[in-house]
Amino acid sequence: MEPAHKSDANALLPAIASVHERDMTPKEILADSLYGSDDNCRQAQHQHVEIVAPTMGQKNENVISLSEFVLSETGAVLSCPQGLAPVAIKKKKVRHTAVFDSSHCCGCPDRASCPVKAGKKHYFLHYTEKEMRIAERRAYEQTDEFKDRYRWRSGIEATMSEYDRRTGVKQRRVRGFKAVKFCAVLKAIGINLFRAAAVWMAINPDPNDDKSSGFRRNHAFLIIKEQFVRKWRGLKNFFVTITPNNKHMLKT
Repeated sequence: MEPAHKSDANALLPAIASVHERDMTPKEILADSLYGSDDNCRQAQHQHVEIVAPTMGQKNENVISLSEFVLSETGAVLSCPQGLAPVAIKKKKVRHTAVFDSSHCCGCPDRASCPVKAGKKHYFLHYTEKEMRIAERRAYEQTDEFKDRYRWRSGIEATMSEYDRRTGVKQRRVRGFKAVKFCAVLKAIGINLFRAAAVWMAINPDPNDDKSSGFRRNHAFLIIKEQFVRKWRGLKNFFVTITPNNKHMLKT
């Protein structure tokens, strides 16, 4: 959770670090475009986590983007959208330059929308490594592989809708970041309890049970809840301030 004056995009990397400390690091994360910045993707790769997310911003339909050029694995331009190969390729630190023959570019039908700029003797396309990475991601987003991987992202929307609808998490009765975070976490645990109960019922069906489905659902929920409460009681001593009045409540 992030305060209202901070972007939620900054919460992704600390979350990855948190699960890494618990030896639960995922191989990939499906996220929306807010979390899929180039900086987040690069830093996540250092932790061996792949972020699958659309790139930020909308493509200008009237301008040819860098993703429509054919790039090599090293980021060099192999050809333009018209299939013309550059006559020279240059690289200076993180800046790339593709040099095209002016005789071909002058008569190109896409000249008005092409990002290649005219020079004294040639036409030049300048781009940075960051722009190259974003272009490669945008090209990958058009593939069936990306669409098949990212389609699972829509499943979380139903979870968040249930989280709000069943717990009223958006209408909390507390103030302050710590209190709000604690309340939100408990409500999330409640949703997990309901879902764990549903899985328990699916794994342990009772064909001879003539009682209503609502009663069985509540019964399964109470079983899961009791197991959770039992674990919680063992941890609550860490959150209780020891005083003469409650010292007898702490188990040794």
